[in-house]
Amino acid sequence: MITYPELILKSENPKMKIINMKCHVVEIPLSKEFRVAHSNAPLRSFPEYLVEVDTDEGISGVGSCGFYQLLPNWDKYLETCVKPFLLEEISDPCSIEKFVNHYRVKPFGVDISPRPSCVELALWDIIGKKANLPIYKLLGGTKNKIKAYASVLEPYPLLTVKEWVKFVRDIYSEGFKAVKLHIGAQYPDPKNILDVVKAIRDDLGNNIEIMVDVMQAWLTQPYDFPAVLKLARGLEDYGVTWLEEPLPHINNPDLSARLCNVTDIEIAGGGAMFGWPAYKNLLERDALDIVQPDVQFAGGISEVRRIAFLAEVYGKRCIPHFFGSGIALAATLHVCSLIDSPYIEYPYHPPYITPESRDAMLQAPIKIDKNGYVDVPEGPGLGIKLKDSWKSYLCK
Repeated sequence: MITYPELILKSENPKMKIINMKCHVVEIPLSKEFRVAHSNAPLRSFPEYLVEVDTDEGISGVGSCGFYQLLPNWDKYLETCVKPFLLEEISDPCSIEKFVNHYRVKPFGVDISPRPSCVELALWDIIGKKANLPIYKLLGGTKNKIKAYASVLEPYPLLTVKEWVKFVRDIYSEGFKAVKLHIGAQYPDPKNILDVVKAIRDDLGNNIEIMVDVMQAWLTQPYDFPAVLKLARGLEDYGVTWLEEPLPHINNPDLSARLCNVTDIEIAGGGAMFGWPAYKNLLERDALDIVQPDVQFAGGISEVRRIAFLAEVYGKRCIPHFFGSGIALAATLHVCSLIDSPYIEYPYHPPYITPESRDAMLQAPIKIDKNGYVDVPEGPGLGIKLKDSWKSYLCK
């Protein structure tokens, strides 16, 4: 079967060939050191793995995967395992499905480092550049702008209720109409979280949407279901859009399904999972109301589209997760258009995480407009351009 990208390319050149792949480890410094409540070490940078894929026509694609901390030998893994397969077995950048299918069946442990999603992004970047179309138009995306929610972390020392209200009010004044609060350090006592949400509602009313992420899904500690239930029902009273990762949906999907079945608020999760089969397992067990594949971890653009289709089949929503810098943010915007996601997660926590610091490698940072929306990049491929000085961020 000939795919749509192949039809576009065959009209001019029957075979464009991949001739090289370069791997880089970069660190993009934040505006200033940020101590967050859920981490023992201060956040100083956006660590990122970046690849460049070159073709014999002089067209190159880029892709990236961001991580909370740099993992050893990841670039060596790409060089020794992924690169030979890409050049010798794939060769044609249009053969994205072959690439994705191969790495979906590879065995993965709990370490998310081996997932070469960034290579898949680079291949789509090449195809879009060859066709002179942005990826979302190439694949039939439904809209050219996405509503952003400011994804804010929880500082340490912890903010008071009044400090949270001021912080969210300032974000609202900048144009955001939605915000996601990471307040997992307050968990599992639901009163602390509910006090913050109530105060924000009292201050801003329904002018801003609120999401709450308590970041409990990947921990191994015992879980207090009654406390989770009390939190979920309390958040319902304040019109919170969703509650993210309150329970270990992978280790105990039945417990998560129980929560979904007894509450009205939507339960979201899955931001670090890989491959559509993992999501199918949760969807068929009703363990989540909203699945949140991350284009950096789930397997790339093609895999997130599959996961979104599965979610639709099971009557659930797919709203991608994202935390990283500009290259992968651009890819996530294209994905949100393709799957008609109502939101884009937009990492933002001034003065530490700003568009200028987060997207420091890009010629133009990705910003919201006055109505709180982000434009899907209109340039060919991913639609972004790296600064000439981007290599200054390479790890030595």
